[in-house]
Amino acid sequence: MITLSCSCGSAGSTRRHPLRGMSADERAALIRDAFSVSGGFLALEVDASWHPGSEEPSEGCVVLADLDSLDASAGLDAAGAKAIRDLLEIGHVRGQALPAPVEVGSVRFRVAPADEFGPAMAYMVTDGTETLLDATVPVPHRDLLADLVELHRDLGADALVRVDVLAARTGLAAAVDRVRTERGAAVA
Repeated sequence: MITLSCSCGSAGSTRRHPLRGMSADERAALIRDAFSVSGGFLALEVDASWHPGSEEPSEGCVVLADLDSLDASAGLDAAGAKAIRDLLEIGHVRGQALPAPVEVGSVRFRVAPADEFGPAMAYMVTDGTETLLDATVPVPHRDLLADLVELHRDLGADALVRVDVLAARTGLAAAVDRVRTERGAAVA
């Protein structure tokens, strides 16, 4: 089943396939230009004819088709299917690569496509089951994963919680810079 969702709130599923009849090379080109790819899943922007639900799409509608690696490789020979599945393991949002997760002790830093219709990435930091930071950043942006890891190594988990609080008002990059500056001023 292909899951369809629209920025207007309509959602549904279908057995129709937006990649049916395409070669592995054509599918690969679409995947490289896709809305997002992460962990074997593909969110592909499709035209208004795919609009889910009973309402007609408006001019502002953005329709996404969510496919897993099985759907994206359906109908291809073994070599083509493997190539598509491999490509779906290279995460990105609108062409900006997703950095690999980082673990520092029990603290896990990861970046994933955000759950919204604009191209954005979600930065998440957890310590076991506790969420220290969960912030969304529009694409394109500076890669902040290394900054967050460094901040944690230098100032600890409390600094990440402070960044999380500030990020809602100032944005993630500004929050990281502010917490680092505040800490530097406190030491001086």
